[in-house]
Formats: sequence, C-alpha cells, structure tokens
Amino acid sequence: MLDIGVDFGSTYTTVSVYHDNEKKLEALSLSQTGTPFIPSVLSKGKKRTEFGKGAKNLMGKPGVRVFKAFKMLLPEENKGLLKKRGFDEEFTPRKVAVEFLEQVLGQILRDLGEKMIDHLVVCAPETWNSTLSTVDGRSILRDICQDMEFVREVRVVSEPAAASAFFAYNYENVTHKSYDGFILLIDYGGGTLDLTLTEVLEGKAEGEKKNMEIRVRYRTGAGENMEGKVGKAGIVYMESLMLEAVSGMEEFAGKDVVTDEKFFRAVDQLEAELQDSRSIVEQTFGMYPELEDLQGMDEDERNFTVIEYRGEDVPVTYEMMAKVYDREICPILGEKLDEVIAFMDRSGISYRESAAEKFKLALVGGFGNFCLVRKQIEERFQISSADSRTRNIIKNRADCERAISLGAALLAADVIGIRMTAPYSIGICVKEKDQVCLSYGLRYNQDIAFEQTYFQNSAVDGEPIVILSMQGKIDKFLLNYGEDDRAAIIAYPRKEFQDRLDHAINEYGTVVVGFSVDASGILSLHIHDYDIMEEKIVGERQVIELTSFRDLFDTQRVEKAIKQ
Repeated sequence: MLDIGVDFGSTYTTVSVYHDNEKKLEALSLSQTGTPFIPSVLSKGKKRTEFGKGAKNLMGKPGVRVFKAFKMLLPEENKGLLKKRGFDEEFTPRKVAVEFLEQVLGQILRDLGEKMIDHLVVCAPETWNSTLSTVDGRSILRDICQDMEFVREVRVVSEPAAASAFFAYNYENVTHKSYDGFILLIDYGGGTLDLTLTEVLEGKAEGEKKNMEIRVRYRTGAGENMEGKVGKAGIVYMESLMLEAVSGMEEFAGKDVVTDEKFFRAVDQLEAELQDSRSIVEQTFGMYPELEDLQGMDEDERNFTVIEYRGEDVPVTYEMMAKVYDREICPILGEKLDEVIAFMDRSGISYRESAAEKFKLALVGGFGNFCLVRKQIEERFQISSADSRTRNIIKNRADCERAISLGAALLAADVIGIRMTAPYSIGICVKEKDQVCLSYGLRYNQDIAFEQTYFQNSAVDGEPIVILSMQGKIDKFLLNYGEDDRAAIIAYPRKEFQDRLDHAINEYGTVVVGFSVDASGILSLHIHDYDIMEEKIVGERQVIELTSFRDLFDTQRVEKAIKQ
C-alpha cells in the first residue's frame, strides 16, 4: 500500500509517505533536486514542460511561459486579476495545477518504483471555508486529484488538521503518552495566513490506528485574492519589497513598475537570497531590533543584497525589509493574533506558559520561519527562549515546514483518524413570524460524522422544517461562516440549480432537507420525503453534491439575513 500526503503550497509543495511495514514517516526528496521543497512553479515551452526548480530557472527565458502562485487562484473568477498574474483561457490556474501535480506525483512514483498511489491526502487552506467565493477551491482540488489515473482514493483535509495530527504524533513519540490539549497553528505560507486553534483528544484505538479526535475550535486567516495579489502573505511581502527597492532607484523614479516576467524573476532572486541568508538576516535583526537602529547602521552594513533588474543593480536594505514588513504584514498578522487570543480569553482557554502541557504553539509554512514573523508572534505571546509551549511537539524548524505533508501522510495511512467539525453554518432560508429564522442543518463548529445526514429543524420548536409541496419551495439558502449570527447571509440559487430544486419538490410530496459532509469536506444537500400524517422522515428523494458554490449560487445576489 502506498499512502501519500501532499502539502500543495502557494510557494512550495512537499510530499510525504508513511511506510507501513517499517512504521516510518518520511518527507520525500525528488531525485533531481535532493530536497523535499518543490517550488510550486510550472513552465510551458514549445517542446517541453518543466516543474519545480527546473521551471523556476526558466523565468524570463524567451518562448517560455512560467506560472506560479496558482493554487490560491483555483476558485478565482476575476479574469482581469488572472490576466495580471499571467493566466488566460488556454492556461487557467486549474489546468496549470493539474499538470503540476501530475508531474510532481508522477516523479514521486518513479522515484519509489511504484505505479499507483493507494491513498492520497492533499491539504487545503482553512481560508477556503471562509467565503462563498473561495469554498469551491476544496472541491476543485478534490476533482483534480480524483481524475488522476494513478490515484485510487483521494481525500482533501484542512492544513491545520494535518499539521495537528503530526504534532500530536511527535508528542506521543517523545513522551509515550497521548497529547490532550490545544494546539494553536499559525500557518504562514506564500499565499495565505491561517490561524487555527485545534483541540486534540485521545479517542478509541482501533487496532493499530490511533483514533485521535482533532476538533477545530476557532479559525481565522487572510488569503483573499485582492488587487492582483494572493493575500497578505509571503509572496506579497517579496513582491512589495522588490517594488519598494525598485521605486527608490533614480532610474525608475516616477515610472510605473511593470510586474512582468522580468520583475517576477527579480522577486525570485530576492526570495532565494533571503532563503540562503536566513541566519545572517536573523542575526542582523537581532542586533538592530528597532527601525531607528536600522536607520543608524553603518553604510557598509545597510544593504542586505543587490538584485539585478532591467540591467540595473537594485540594492535591498534591511531598513526596506523592516518598513515593508511593518506596512504589509504586521497589521494583518497582529489583527488575526488578537482575534484568536480574544476567543481563547472568552472561552477560558489558558495559553500562557503556565498551561504548557495543555497548550502548544506551532508556526508552520515557509513564511512562518521569517525572523520578523517569529519576532512579532513571540512578542505577542511573550515567548522566551526556553518556552515549554513548543516542547515535545516540535523536533526542529525543518519539521515545521514539512508538518502539513507529514500529517497528511499519517492520515492517508489511517495511523490517525480525525473528527470533523462543520466549517460553516448552512440551511434553507425560512421565515417564522415574518422574520428570517436562523435555523441550520449544519452549524459552525458542530461535531459531525462523515456521510451522516443532519436535518434542518426549526429554531422555535426543534421539529423538522417541512416544505409543503403546494405552497413552498427551496429558493433561498442561509449561510454563515462564523459564530456571529449577525454575519449570516442569504444566497440565491442560479437558474439551473433552482430548476433542480423545483423538480425535487412537486405536487406529489412533502419534503424536509438535510446536509452531509464527506471525508474531503464536500457538502451534499439531501431532500427527503416527509410523512405528514406520521410526522416522520421517510425515503430519500434526491441528493445534490454542492461541489461548486459559484456555479450553484448567484454570488452577486447576496443579502444580509439580519439587517443592521
């Protein structure tokens, strides 16, 4: 059996395997690169396709198109934004993602001498559960992997659930006891920031499987596709830093910087320099912690590096790095840290060092290793060098960058099982006493079992909401992506979806509705007949998989359920 876990990142992709015979967990290195960190880049030339490092090296070459940062654009519909990032009708983010993942997994199979992946777990960002326009990313990713001829079974799992599984696995290996407590995962990558508070509970062991319960207690983040960017994360930081440096040059003063292949090649060079000089950068910011200190540096110390751009040597200074961080990253990270801390305070969850055995903190993702990110988080949580809130779950910094794929491999091999919680609230929109009834089939953060149907009941009397065939229809859905009922929205089905719903409710029957979620987090609507005389749910009439919200719902026609 070949059990593979994939962290498909905006900047880098990592692949891990669990060897069942040896009970060994391993992050795989590609044969041609010798590293588990595969740049999420694809190039298309006239004669050949390259991926990873090979594709990245071709940026700016004549006759070659290079695509990057395509994962977070999978659910994107804005053609102007897509064009700005180099995509068109021929090469959409989906088509590029298909080819990239096929190339990566195909090479992995060749390296392992295998022909099939029996169980594949691929991870999705938690932010894909946070808006009507991004939730489709999950089903798109599932479909991409499901269509691969060398994959037998695929599941899409949230990145924080996979990382939590890995850290809990580490804890047990070190302490020889199961972890029982909270893990705050701060996943900062190239395209997204995800902060997820998970609760890890010991479940029943089934054979060799550790049926651990991993419940998402709180989720927040940033990663919306805005202004041609991919969220306030690593990619935006690098691009903004390069723009800052170029704009400061007399040669480019007063000119609009064209963000074309030459620009992105310069950004890649800057990123590589930052990766290679990580320890020097960390040491410098340690010696000069404040902006005023950086401004007072000697002339020969100021420059971090020099990047070639359009025939000019562009200096990048430590002062620029701090300024861009304070402008682009610090506010959004600070806001999200405050959000999760406020939730823990409201919920009575202790997160200070005194609660170290019941609260752990882990930074994952490549950008999470950037020293300015770590500094901001450490200051907010008052983390000392000997802090025990990371002890026993983290072996080394490299593990933090590979945690998602390693955890995904554990889930693929069924070494650890997880309990699902509803990522949002959903129900059909009904009125009681001329007001919208905030009643859902699934409620945000509710514990749910995979494939089980949860019926929508009245918020007034708890009885099933019955749709009478002659007087009712399903024409509005109620959605809420958080705890605050004031944020609930009403979404309207598009015509094709509305026709399917109308067909399910005809003059011959009375129905109730329910919802289920599969192991990939894909939602289905269940329409059941209801015996009004016996007052009970009877046979199932129709099941509709809600795999594409943007095709099912009119995202331009959305209104507040509660008027402010």
